[in-house]
Amino acid sequence: MLKRLMAVALLFISSMSCAVSVVLEPGSLFILNNIQRDTVGLTPELRVKVITEKLLGTPYNNHTLNSQATAEEKLIINLKSMDCMTFIEYTEAFKRSDDYDDFIQHLEKIRYSENGISYVTRRHFFTDWLQQADSSISDVTQQISSNSILVNKTLNRKNNGQLLIQDLPITNRLIRYIPTEHIDNSVLEAIKTGDYIGVYSSKPELDVSHVGIAIRQGEKVYFRNASSIKRVLKVSDVDLKQYLQGKTGIVVLRSQFGQ
Repeated sequence: MLKRLMAVALLFISSMSCAVSVVLEPGSLFILNNIQRDTVGLTPELRVKVITEKLLGTPYNNHTLNSQATAEEKLIINLKSMDCMTFIEYTEAFKRSDDYDDFIQHLEKIRYSENGISYVTRRHFFTDWLQQADSSISDVTQQISSNSILVNKTLNRKNNGQLLIQDLPITNRLIRYIPTEHIDNSVLEAIKTGDYIGVYSSKPELDVSHVGIAIRQGEKVYFRNASSIKRVLKVSDVDLKQYLQGKTGIVVLRSQFGQ
């Protein structure tokens, strides 16, 4: 009986979302309503803190979205488990919305390009966020550090010529990052709560290898992320400077929405 009620609810919710085909995973609507109820009227910075605090402890899962170009793509909402990319997508969509329909519209704009919902139009790379038509996301890496470095990348093409993600085109893109050795107190002080942090990858086919959100707590900056580390495997906090030990550097994007 419960499964039948859930199925009816899913069909009702999908019908409310106009032409967008939505898959709302069980338990996600409760979390969505809870977060939106508790973030109404908050400043953008406090809103991000509350949104992400409510997602702390959410299990890591990198298989919540479709992984094949041949399969039908739908707008999936799974707030019960997520990977690093869906974690920041949901956070930004929550930040921009006050009700269910707003959340759906913003999640679609964040996750996909203006060419509709499909595997190919999904923003697979962190810096794809900078391609949004409304310019609501900006790259503040150079603004944060004068020691940033500009690198030309061929996203999706490995050194051996093979594609990282089949069916996606190769994209030439300039990526700016701050080397870890230059991430000092002045850099940390310039990072704001809600900034999106990408861990720069030295691989030619990738811009970053992991993403998360900066959260300021007093003098410290934490990296709130959906961690794939085996001993963690959940949304959790780690001191940003400590986390970056042994990493190449960071790319910093900032949402201008609501600022």
